[in-house]
Amino acid sequence: MLGLQLEKLKSILADFPPQIKTFLIRSFILFVVWKGLYLLLWSEKRTLDDPLTQIVAKHSVWVLNQITPGNTFTAKPMIAVKNFEGEIQVSRVSRIDRNGKPIMNIADECNGLELFVLYFGFLLAMPAVIKRKIWFGLCGILIIHAVNILRCVGLGLLLMNWDTYFDIAHHYIFKIMVYSTIFILWVVFSKNLSFSTPKNEAV
Repeated sequence: MLGLQLEKLKSILADFPPQIKTFLIRSFILFVVWKGLYLLLWSEKRTLDDPLTQIVAKHSVWVLNQITPGNTFTAKPMIAVKNFEGEIQVSRVSRIDRNGKPIMNIADECNGLELFVLYFGFLLAMPAVIKRKIWFGLCGILIIHAVNILRCVGLGLLLMNWDTYFDIAHHYIFKIMVYSTIFILWVVFSKNLSFSTPKNEAV
């Protein structure tokens, strides 16, 4: 039975266009390499997450200070403790305060790292020249970071003024906004993309 399923899978893969097979293989390899490096080297020590989470908080605070005169927003690293389904969870976050009072926490899950990897991983897997990948990668990451900052600022404003809408915005509206941005960036990158790579160009 298993052999039959494997033969079907091989048959399906054999019918894929070469460009699609290359994309899928590259995507799989990149995913395995990223997860391996992240879990083995960076996850527990928060080597990437800690500075990025603090940057997101500081940039969000800067925007909030610009658009809400009369308030003083600050950000500082904290240890958050919460009870989730009867289990105590401890995590490091960057807390945003307004006039010395806590407003919200920015956790590692909200720092945009996975979004950067998702976006840039797609670019690396595509059969395009290196210069194009690097240019779109850097510009795209800056745009995604800016959108993520706007998302955090929007969530902060909702908590301060219309907290009833926080959950739906946090779980749905702002996620749609961020992923739509990534999708549009992918579309722009793929537009007029030549799938035949010159011999003297690396991919």
